[in-house]
Amino acid sequence: MHERIKKLRKVLDLTQREFGERIGVKPNTIATYEIGRNEPIDAVISLICREFNVNERWLRTGEGGDAAMFVQRSRDDELSAFVNELMKEQPQDFRRRLVTALSRLKPEQWDALESIALSLMEKPAAPAFVSAHTLAIEEEARSEADEFYRQRLMEKKQEAVSSASPSDTGSGGEKMA
Repeated sequence: MHERIKKLRKVLDLTQREFGERIGVKPNTIATYEIGRNEPIDAVISLICREFNVNERWLRTGEGGDAAMFVQRSRDDELSAFVNELMKEQPQDFRRRLVTALSRLKPEQWDALESIALSLMEKPAAPAFVSAHTLAIEEEARSEADEFYRQRLMEKKQEAVSSASPSDTGSGGEKMA
């Protein structure tokens, strides 16, 4: 298990101190786990899994390989976890202020924001370092946004067709030959 704890920490791009702080364990304790001197107790394993969304079976046994490292959550579960994390932050934290501002947008402002987001997704900037997990989440979000955009286009096309000129139909409402 020691190598999987270290691998997880590296994938998350956390120091031993940062990793330990997130689960309430001292950095030297994390070091002893990573070198295999000590095994974490069940409570610590549960904390790691809950805090970092880790598949417990993978952490304990390695079953499924690195692809099974994280628990697959629905977008709603991810959003809920994000909001819960956000509520723990200070009111002056940027992420919290941003979400508060977003919650106050009017419908036309959401439309403008959507246009900006779609244009940014056409040519995303490449970050200096992104973990494999983050890349997978971003790819999933990009796919969902693309699908949403396609559905919106189809809806707009259908609206245009359904609001076509009434001269195309006869008195019975049927299309004339």
